[in-house]
Amino acid sequence: MNVKKDVIEALKKVPKTEIHLHIEAVTTAPTVWKLIKKHKLNIEGVTTLKDLEKRFNVNSLKGFIDLFINVVQKSFKEEDDFNLIMDDLYDYLTHNNIVYAEVFLAPTTFLKNGLSFDKIIDILQNRADEIEEKSGIDINFLIDVSRGFGLDNAMKNLNLTLRHKTERVIGIGLGGAEKMGKAQGFVTVFDKAKEAGLRVVAHAGEDDDYTSVDSAVNVLGAERIGHGISAMENKESMDNLKKKQIPLEICPTSNLFTGAYVTDILKHPVKLFYDNGLFVTINSDDPTLFGSTLLEEYALLIENNIFSKREIGQLILNNLKATFMKQSKKDSLEIKIRETLNSIGYL
Repeated sequence: MNVKKDVIEALKKVPKTEIHLHIEAVTTAPTVWKLIKKHKLNIEGVTTLKDLEKRFNVNSLKGFIDLFINVVQKSFKEEDDFNLIMDDLYDYLTHNNIVYAEVFLAPTTFLKNGLSFDKIIDILQNRADEIEEKSGIDINFLIDVSRGFGLDNAMKNLNLTLRHKTERVIGIGLGGAEKMGKAQGFVTVFDKAKEAGLRVVAHAGEDDDYTSVDSAVNVLGAERIGHGISAMENKESMDNLKKKQIPLEICPTSNLFTGAYVTDILKHPVKLFYDNGLFVTINSDDPTLFGSTLLEEYALLIENNIFSKREIGQLILNNLKATFMKQSKKDSLEIKIRETLNSIGYL
């Protein structure tokens, strides 16, 4: 009996949502290879697609960072290249039967390389419209204001977002290395975003201690927390998350790669959070770079006996509840999800 295969086959039938997914990290090796040839790029150690595929087979945080910065982001030289990202995103969502996704875009590096924010957003908006029309898959975007480049850059990214408002850009996220930019330094950005009607989320507790989670929730007023793993260090932090029912966007494989707080899936705090009444959701973060899809994340949790099938069903419903989707759409999708989960014994 192949537990992983059985779980993936069963859960593929379920229409799902995903709320912590980086668009650059659904980019596949063949797409990057096309861009390398198109732009005649010189990537050290990469002369064939096979060489590139080996680089994509990362097994450490160092390898991931090298791939992300020195290969993937380096390959995007024109706004039109984002059409290829959208092709990969569509394939990923379809393969996992994800019918609604909120996807992060980190524009800073692209802007520093001379690309136009407006043109990138127009491509993402138009392609998302086309995808929804042909498949029913609904894609919205969250703009990463990024800790690592400082407050001025974060405010610039927000202002660009506000000046070029589109229906599918629904909010901002604070990403990047937590220790390089404490959450409390970005209060003005979050306040301005909220005043403009944007949704606000923040990565926290991924590679910094529980005070990072506390600051994101209590000081920034983040509506969701990306990861939140270090909250396991402090009961008051966990109690606060439980009381406020702040959704945690847990990405198990990503957390193992980062290795800051957990290096063994059996010691991951996801079940601790769930059992203590925190609002837990499961996501894939950087699927093609970490080599794990949303379906595989759920399978990982079942095959290691961390969650039962019924608990996985509840986690899928949690993810839906945590989205910024309109309530009427949520209600309609919830009926479909519950029906399918019931039919396969996951609820």
